[in-house]
Amino acid sequence: MSRDDVGLGTAAVPAGLRTGGVAAAVVSGAQLCALALPRLRDAYDDDRVAVAGIGELLWTAAVRIPVGTVLTEEVVFRGVLPGLLATMPGPRWRPAVVSAGLFGLWHVLPALRLAGDNPALASLVGRGRLPTVVAGVSGTFLVGLALHALRVRGRGVLAPILVHLATNSGCYLISWLVRRRRTRPEGLPPT
Repeated sequence: MSRDDVGLGTAAVPAGLRTGGVAAAVVSGAQLCALALPRLRDAYDDDRVAVAGIGELLWTAAVRIPVGTVLTEEVVFRGVLPGLLATMPGPRWRPAVVSAGLFGLWHVLPALRLAGDNPALASLVGRGRLPTVVAGVSGTFLVGLALHALRVRGRGVLAPILVHLATNSGCYLISWLVRRRRTRPEGLPPT
């Protein structure tokens, strides 16, 4: 397969920047709106960021998520896997559905770790592991389909990379801010 087959060709950069930039701006805007609304803000109250200091925040949002999560997952699930499936005979929808399905299954372990850590999620699906995993896998399957559509529209993996980065790093940052605000000592002004 060529670099273009896996969505890593340089000719796709302008379309990827346009498509991904607009979609990432929409995602970031939605996150900021959610942060402004108390009921939606509660969805960002995540115990996993409770003890993170500024150094861990910067490491996670600027290095671990972009390289260890976003780049890896996008190259595999929106690049190599759909490119490989597109070379095989079969329906045109198969690369999108198979890669999104595997993307959903890839998130079983993160969903297991999430069970019970997020009160807002627990209020939606319950505190049990099975409902959390089913919601996590189903949700990431649907996200996988949307990211694949961005790959097609942006002619490569740059557009889904930008949206995935805005989503994951943005959510981590907002969760950190929400937890900081809730755990500050009494008498201190809000941060």
